[in-house]
Amino acid sequence: MKSCGPCTLCCTVLEIPALSKPACQACVHVRAGTGCGIYEARPEPCRTFTCGWLATEALGEAWRPDVAGFLIRDERDQGHLCIDVDPERPAAWRRAPYLTQIRAWSAMVRDQSGCVLVYEGPAVTVVFPEGDIALGPIGPAPRLQIGYQGKGERQRPLVRLLSTTGEVLQQWRDVVP
Repeated sequence: MKSCGPCTLCCTVLEIPALSKPACQACVHVRAGTGCGIYEARPEPCRTFTCGWLATEALGEAWRPDVAGFLIRDERDQGHLCIDVDPERPAAWRRAPYLTQIRAWSAMVRDQSGCVLVYEGPAVTVVFPEGDIALGPIGPAPRLQIGYQGKGERQRPLVRLLSTTGEVLQQWRDVVP
């Protein structure tokens, strides 16, 4: 059975409002190599967080967050598979064998079952099978519309940032392979 072992990456990359802890900053309660210093009294977001590596038996040791340089977070209720990148290793997710698998997961966009979002601090990148669209910093809890525009060979990836009323605030179409 998998265990966190010395990995504490979730204690760095995730935002924990209950602790006033911003994303990409080590939690004041983390103990390097041993875990949470307030484990028994940790807040609800920490209690309910599920690490994608721990939850996915098919992902081997190379995918353990402290080895890979990122953690996987499943937000299926929002249609997202999220990758939160270690700020000290921002390009980790682009290395082999990770990028090939992440692009395979991104096929969710084509079948309209979800998308892959990569968080590098406040910057967000949407991963498509064809390439990536870097959105940059877009604020907390963005409302995104992700899919394709056009038909057949003219089909192009499309990302829209929407207001709470559904108005398009910004739109991206350029994919970087």
